[in-house]
Amino acid sequence: MRKLLIAISFFTRIPIKLSDVTNEEFYDSMILIPVVGLFIGLILYGVAIVLSLIHFISLQALLMVIAYIWLTGGLHLDGFADTTDALFSARDQKKMMEIMKDSRLGAFGAIGLILLILTNWMCYTIILPEHSAVLLVVPLFGRVAAIMSTCFSTYAPGGGGLGKRFVEMTKLHHFIIYIVLLFVFATIILGLPGLITAVICLLPALILMKNLQHKIGGMTGDTIGMTIELNQTFFMVVFSVILINFPIYFKLFKGLL
Repeated sequence: MRKLLIAISFFTRIPIKLSDVTNEEFYDSMILIPVVGLFIGLILYGVAIVLSLIHFISLQALLMVIAYIWLTGGLHLDGFADTTDALFSARDQKKMMEIMKDSRLGAFGAIGLILLILTNWMCYTIILPEHSAVLLVVPLFGRVAAIMSTCFSTYAPGGGGLGKRFVEMTKLHHFIIYIVLLFVFATIILGLPGLITAVICLLPALILMKNLQHKIGGMTGDTIGMTIELNQTFFMVVFSVILINFPIYFKLFKGLL
């Protein structure tokens, strides 16, 4: 529980004061990031219920975007922007690492953030308020995807910091535990559409991981942030499509049988 509180205090803006936190406790707590995702999902679901009192879906969606950014402190969005700047720079691996370490926001990072936030907003307008339960699963999926990426990849040369330790400590059994948790939880909360969405979204998560490994040489703290944010968006987009078309797909499947 202490390590979970340490993880929540680092990965969110929830004010949790803990004394005498050792470096080992801090590093060990990072592996609990999918559990933090569950915690974030619970808060977002609660916020969505409160916002359902507002009878303007577009405003609900906007406030949900703001609530998520505040709750996470934009931590992973920063990594997403830095990685986007690097990937679209068309430079070599060494130069891309320098771009990611640069604190300034470039044009590609800004464009990427705008498109990501707009996509999230549009998905919120589809799932709110009747299907707000998906918010319980979305943050979990993004962080399980991060566990998968760090488990089956290496740390990019020239990097350092917290991301390096996170990649080194992630093992296969961590991924197995969390992926089983994800599938079970998604099925319980969202039914068959949730399970189908989780399975489908593993493919773009794998493609993103392989692309990062090819272009940068592995994972860094910034690419972990991109992995979380992009895969959350993937999940919401795919779920929104399945949600709208699931009855049609189900009838087609029965017809084929």
